[in-house]
Parts: sequence; structure tokens; C-alpha cells
Amino acid sequence: MAVVEDTPAAGFDRRRFLGASAALGAAALASPLLAACTSKSKTAKAAAASGGTAKSHYKMVWIQIQPQATSTAWGQGLAEIAANQKNVDFQVLDGQNSAATQINLMNTAIAQGVDVIYLQPADSVGLAPSVKKAKAAGIPVITLNIDATEAHAAHVEMNHYYGAMDIAAKMGSLIGGSGDVVIINAPPGITIRDLRTNGFVDGMKAKYPNVKIAADQSANWDRKTAQTVFSAMLAANPNIKGVYGVNDDMALGVVDVAKQKGLKNLVIFGNDGEKEALASIEAGDLTGTQYTDVWQQGRFAASAGIVLASGGVSASNIPVQGHLLMPYSILTKDNVASIPTSARW
Repeated sequence: MAVVEDTPAAGFDRRRFLGASAALGAAALASPLLAACTSKSKTAKAAAASGGTAKSHYKMVWIQIQPQATSTAWGQGLAEIAANQKNVDFQVLDGQNSAATQINLMNTAIAQGVDVIYLQPADSVGLAPSVKKAKAAGIPVITLNIDATEAHAAHVEMNHYYGAMDIAAKMGSLIGGSGDVVIINAPPGITIRDLRTNGFVDGMKAKYPNVKIAADQSANWDRKTAQTVFSAMLAANPNIKGVYGVNDDMALGVVDVAKQKGLKNLVIFGNDGEKEALASIEAGDLTGTQYTDVWQQGRFAASAGIVLASGGVSASNIPVQGHLLMPYSILTKDNVASIPTSARW
């Protein structure tokens, strides 16, 4: 399993990475993915060895949960690499925040014989049978940020667990090592919910055992719902010192409530690093977030998919799921300026 865990250098330009995306993405995922191709250099021979067929034209689809900042940016990264390949047709499909809708889209893509499916599962367990069905049909599935419980070609994600541990360490320090904090969470059934929650809980327990996680409630990834959920939490416990939003949208919902109620000392962290969150940090409203370049995440996934398709690699012959953890930074007002405009999605 190839894993990359580094912190991005300050002042990097996403455009300078474009030419390197295919090489680095393929290199990071190459060992498990391309074992099926054997060491033969010619595409036709590799295809024959892997049980697949090299083609002159390829169809690829991106099945997202629903259109929002991260999903759109992943799609843009995917499309950017696909557009450079003159023989690749790439389509974005809206899962409408529904596992059932995504299952239907998966079935359609499989029936149409697409060459690669990029997937952001709405339910890691619920989409597993569809992933298995795609694999049986020889179609590689590459997941972005949310894994599926069924093994597949590759998974590209933020470093959810360790990033959340770092957020806990930063929050614990900022609130003085004690007091009540709350989690504005995502619905159960998604792997990143567990990783981001467990990382935060474990990190706080390890470094600041006197900090109490007083409440943990879902706001369904949504800013307005987070406003309602946090308002209820605050009414029940006016002594809350810190809030961890499992994504930026929910954290910004907490910011809305804090500004309305004049809670200037409340420590609020999000997770993802979308540009609105970075602007809120610069304005002194949101305390911090975990940032990764999701355009790059999409590019790496696209690079791996194109390698598999052009090599004629059948999904049933990929022996081990590839796995890439993206570099990340914990951003606060002290270092948010290190992310240039060109790297804000």
C-alpha cells in the first residue's frame, strides 16, 4: 500500500503541479494497481496479461454524493486530467445525497460498460454491493475521500484520522486544556465520519484528558442544520468552549450562531479547507480547519484511472486496493496566508 503523508510547502501553485499529477498519482498508486499488468511494456501485452482489452476510446463517470464545494472541486480535478486525454469521455453524475440514487447510477454505468467509475459513496456499506458488481464486470472503481467497505481498485483521501487528532491538539491548547467541547457530526454509515470523529476523540483524550466532549450530534453535513443543532447544544450547555465541525459547512453554521450571539471566545474548527472556510479564518471568525488540495486529489484519482483503462486492466485482476493519503495542513489565522488564491477551491 503506497501512502503519502507530508505537509504541503507554503506558497505552492496548483498549476505547477498539473504536469506532475499523472506521474506522481500513478507512482503513489502504481504498485498495487499495476501488478495486474505484469512487467511487460507494451499496452497490448499488458492488457492480455491482466485479462482486459486495450481500446482506442474510454468512458469514465464521476458519481458524486451531490454538488457542493468538495465534490465540485474533485470533479474539476478529474475533468482537468481527462480533458488532456483526447480519447477520454468524462461525465459528472449527481447522486442527490442518496445511496439509492447512486446505486441506480452505478447500475446504469455498469450496464453501459464504462471503463472507470469514480465514486464518492453516500453510504460506505450501502454502495459496497454495487462496487462488487462493477468489479465482477471488470470495471475499476476509484473512490474519493469516502471509502467503500468492498475492496476496489483505489482510494484517494484526506488524512482524516491524523488530521482530526491534530485539530484536537490545537483546540485543546487554545481552550486552556480543560472545559466542554462539542462535535457537530455527519450521519452514521460513512467511513470518514468515523475517522474524523475517532481522531478528534482520541487526540483530545491523549493530550487533554481534562477536556470533556459534552455532546456529539449530526447536522447532516449542512450549514443551516448545524445552526439549529448548535443553538440547541448551546441552550443546554452555555459553557461550551470549543466546537468541532466534521466538515467546514457545519463549522460555518456554528460561526453564524456565534456571531449572532456575540460569542467571540468560542474556538471553532472545521475540516476540508474550502475557500469560504479560509476566508472566515482570515476574517477572525472560524478558528481553523484541516486543508488539503482537493483539485489535486481529483487529478491523482484521474491519473490512476487513466493508467488502468489505457493498460486494459480488468478490475477483477487488481490484487490489492491502492491507497493514497493526501498531504494536509492545519490552518489557523497564523498560517492561512500560506495557501495562495490559486490553491483555494
